Amino acid sequence: MTSLNISARLVQQPTATVLIPCSGSSAQAVSAAQLLDGCRRTAEALHDAGVRRGHKAVVMTRDPYEFVAAVYALHTLGAVPVLSEPRADVRRCLDEVAPEVFIGEPLAHLGRRILGWGRGHVRVPLVTGRAFPGRGLLLGRGLALPVPDGSGPPPDIKEPAPGDLAMIAFTSGSTGRPKGVEYRYSTLAGQLTALATVLKPQPGDILLSGFLPITLIGPLLGLTTIAPAINHLAPARTPPEHLVTPVQQHQATAILASPAVLAVITRHCARHRLTLPSVNRVLSFGAPLRPGLADALADVLQPNAEILSVYGATECLPVSVISARDLRALPPAGHAGTCLGRPLAGLRARILDADPTGLGEIAVAGPVVSPAYHARPDSNAAAKSFADCGLLHRTGDLGRLDGQGRLWYLGRKADLVTGDGFSLTTEDVEKAADAAPGVRRTALVGIGPAGRQQPVLCVETRSHTGPDITVASARAALDHHPQGHRVQHIVVHPRFPTDHRHNSKIDRIRLSAWAARRLRRIER
Repeated sequence: MTSLNISARLVQQPTATVLIPCSGSSAQAVSAAQLLDGCRRTAEALHDAGVRRGHKAVVMTRDPYEFVAAVYALHTLGAVPVLSEPRADVRRCLDEVAPEVFIGEPLAHLGRRILGWGRGHVRVPLVTGRAFPGRGLLLGRGLALPVPDGSGPPPDIKEPAPGDLAMIAFTSGSTGRPKGVEYRYSTLAGQLTALATVLKPQPGDILLSGFLPITLIGPLLGLTTIAPAINHLAPARTPPEHLVTPVQQHQATAILASPAVLAVITRHCARHRLTLPSVNRVLSFGAPLRPGLADALADVLQPNAEILSVYGATECLPVSVISARDLRALPPAGHAGTCLGRPLAGLRARILDADPTGLGEIAVAGPVVSPAYHARPDSNAAAKSFADCGLLHRTGDLGRLDGQGRLWYLGRKADLVTGDGFSLTTEDVEKAADAAPGVRRTALVGIGPAGRQQPVLCVETRSHTGPDITVASARAALDHHPQGHRVQHIVVHPRFPTDHRHNSKIDRIRLSAWAARRLRRIER
């Protein structure tokens, strides 16, 4: 198993910069020695506050250094970090986890006090960030996390047991109630190994992380990791300068981000006629990478830069990777949708409950797969099963395996549109419609009860295109699709509701409700 001893991974190059947390246009380089010194000091402060081995500790701070130092320090103590975004259902999530510790910025503690996050469970509230009068009385004990000078010794960390619980990370909740995913140390080790094969880190590589939890992984892979000032509650609304300027200033060689964040970068570069010549690798994750966005990325990168789409989920990441070039490959007969590539080394993919065409639910086995959901026996029973290849996790995604061992993604199982004598997968229809001129993106939803649903295609237009022209363009694209005649209604939506985490996965529950109301008005 790959070592999860933080000291052993970082102490080899103490003067090397491992983290560059950004705040707007300013940034501070943090060396391995400084991060280890900060990890030790933070662990001592946590222990003094009463944090002990096995305690579950919510970490809710947007400051990259505070986030990394707190999580690393909790691992030093043998405590279990709990990662969840501040959102409407946090209270329900934390009631399941029952955390003893809550580490967060003042705004997070305000939510804890007012909205009852962790009420009845949290015994050790610790407030990061700047002190203010009455903070301790109102919110909790202060936890100062300044970047140290690195003169102190690294923490003394014992090699964790592979089966020990290492972390709980909640799913985005974009397709239902969020679930706490358990990572054992063996799971994290498997993810590090798999991510290393995808990122292919080389000495001197610099990674721009478009998702805060990835900031935990970059330093452990030997990558100098830039943590830009992203709007974590709405990544797509991040000021583009907060993303592009760090890439230019620090000569980032790789970018890892969701399609929504990558779109912010490409639009800014195109508008200002900028290029990013230092970047030789871009990894997109969180939602399928569309060819149009891949083309826009290629226009702002050096000619030989690699653009990759990574497939996975909170419960199993990464599973497979495919280049932008291979995304354009025509599917073999019966394999419409988006190609995800072959599973990475050590992983196995199966298609469960397949129909006569081979369409079924994608399931994955291997060292990156989380063994369980926390305190959710119903979800475990539904998603986890054992096979000859080990523990299988049902992803909730529909897909097929072709004769070359490649996975093809057809959409979420919950989003399958079923009508009278037909069924439509979202990815198959949307991939065709998304390529139509003037269309920014589309979303297929079903109105009515399963088996009698009415398909409706929702369309977002490009800024320069009128709605009537866009609808006509999408209709022409569907006319060339074998099942396009099933979609009788096309409606224009100003901006699709999306998940909070990546702003890339469409919230089809909300969109379907909107489409139903719109359809009723049309049919009056």
